[in-house]
Amino acid sequence: MTQLYYKTDNSSYRDRIALRIVRAEPELSPLERYYLSAVEKGDYATVKQALEEAEIYFRININCVDSLGRTALLIAIENENLEIIELLLSYNVYVGDALLHAIRKEVVGAVELLIDHKKPRGEKQVPPALLNKQLSDFSPDITPVILAAHTNNYEIIKMLVQRGVSIPQPHAVRCNCRECMASSDVDGLRHSRSRLNIYRALASPSLVALASEDPFLTAFQLSAELHELSTVENEFKAEYEELSYTCKQFAKELLDQTRSSRELEIILNYRDDLNPLLDENGNDLARLKLAIKYCQKEVR
Repeated sequence: MTQLYYKTDNSSYRDRIALRIVRAEPELSPLERYYLSAVEKGDYATVKQALEEAEIYFRININCVDSLGRTALLIAIENENLEIIELLLSYNVYVGDALLHAIRKEVVGAVELLIDHKKPRGEKQVPPALLNKQLSDFSPDITPVILAAHTNNYEIIKMLVQRGVSIPQPHAVRCNCRECMASSDVDGLRHSRSRLNIYRALASPSLVALASEDPFLTAFQLSAELHELSTVENEFKAEYEELSYTCKQFAKELLDQTRSSRELEIILNYRDDLNPLLDENGNDLARLKLAIKYCQKEVR
């Protein structure tokens, strides 16, 4: 038996575009429907009882999926029920890309629980469709930190950055490395979109503020780089132009946060770590000149 559905790189299962054919999962038993219903309702006691009995009698598959392809864990994430999420994780339910779902929904507490969760070795009673990465709601290049940066959620990005997670630097448009050549040969448009996804993450104001030692310089350089990409990557010209403008606005808004003329003066005359400030007679508005160099008219 087969079932049709639609899928996009970052869409939910309710908004699928690329047509795929997958095998339908076995119909849920009454006990499994009752279990998923309890999760939906947030009935902690019933869910716990079902999990306990599953370990003893194996009457239900705790990783079963509903008609929307959701596991109990994904249902709990959608409902932002942290108690149920923690309970399910304690019984080692299949996690899969639940972290990405939690980040997309911006459920900060769920993200923290999933980051700290230690996955057990092996997975029990996992439906084949869940194990097939090709059927994931997310494209392979979307990592937790990239998705968090796309949402620009400061708390989640901070959580990931503090754990040492970083975004890889994108390869040049005409990079001839083996990885880029292979990816371009398979699907050139997907390869270009993967690069765009990285730049969209790098342009996140929250990520720049949290991960950069010099947010102004990062914003200036990234804005210029994105503008250059808009002239090369014709398929995503508008997207790169928008990201370039976002970086310019971020730098401007940083300046707007200054509380006094003295703070503004310090920022505009900041140079580098070796010589961070000029003396009183040597102020030359280094930052302003840098803004001019990178065509940041919003800052001038």
